[in-house]
Amino acid sequence: MIVSGYRVDVEEASRWIRANGIRRALLQAPPGLREPAIRLAEELSGHLECVFFDCGGCWGGCDLAVHRAKAIGADGIIHLGHAPFLEKAPIPTLYLECRRADPRPLLEMLDSLEEGIRDLGSLGLGMTVQWLDYVEAVREKLARHGLKIRVGDPSPPLRYAGQVLGCCYNPLLRLSDAVNGYLIVGSRFHGLGLALQTHKPVYSLDPELRRIYDSSSEAGRLLKSRYAYIGRFRAAGRIGVILSVKPGQYRLGLARRLVSLLRSRGKHAEVLVMDDVSLDRLRDSGFRGFVNTACPRLSIEDQMGFEDPILLPAEALVAIGEMRWEEVVRTSRYFSMEA
Repeated sequence: MIVSGYRVDVEEASRWIRANGIRRALLQAPPGLREPAIRLAEELSGHLECVFFDCGGCWGGCDLAVHRAKAIGADGIIHLGHAPFLEKAPIPTLYLECRRADPRPLLEMLDSLEEGIRDLGSLGLGMTVQWLDYVEAVREKLARHGLKIRVGDPSPPLRYAGQVLGCCYNPLLRLSDAVNGYLIVGSRFHGLGLALQTHKPVYSLDPELRRIYDSSSEAGRLLKSRYAYIGRFRAAGRIGVILSVKPGQYRLGLARRLVSLLRSRGKHAEVLVMDDVSLDRLRDSGFRGFVNTACPRLSIEDQMGFEDPILLPAEALVAIGEMRWEEVVRTSRYFSMEA
């Protein structure tokens, strides 16, 4: 079934329901896939006793609505739009990836690549799951423009060759010695995440908006502001270490280690337990600086709407003198959820 330009595998969902004896399902989808979710519910109504729609956050495959599913007595979750993330979900879960049905918006844009990109000669290619069916088509087309394309092998939590997530680019980073730059197909958001972790040029191609972005230049501007937030963090006395209860973001050990380190440096630090990380709740928390152990992208995307620093663990270690900025910036350590 094709809905709003996405392929939705109704047969796969039907087989999964029968195989797992599902009677009550919770459908979870990001805002852009709510229409396919409604159509899917209509198609599956004869197989289920009840279908619930989740209206909470849905930021990635790590963000399963497990607590809400259990609260309503659902037997399982059908999660649209993301590839499998967790090795073992706490409740039966089907990831329906909803891949793009028409490659033309992507393939047509490849003809408009700037000379500066073509001059790189070799590129590491990464794509969001919606476009992964067209990896080989993209490789072949770029080869006609004289570009040698490399695609990284998958490693957890990535499930497919060439796949990227907003928080994970390890296969591409391992290609660093073999390529002169990177092309990310998906969105400006995905290209920026890689550009923060490498010195090599990164470009992001958004087939939806028909735009190509110089992600490296944007990352350079962003990193200057991140260093300023590190300075603000140093001046803050009360620090909240954010701990998410989302199954794919739950890092209690990391949060506790950070609290211990911060206290040893004279900070008053506590763990703040949250599901969706809400800026309004952080404002009202009484803390004036934060360390984020949930999704690393929260520190990048949400910081712009918030006056107090929300640092990544590596940035917090820089702030208290455990690491140097030069050891972190433009490396894979930048998004690392370790301390």
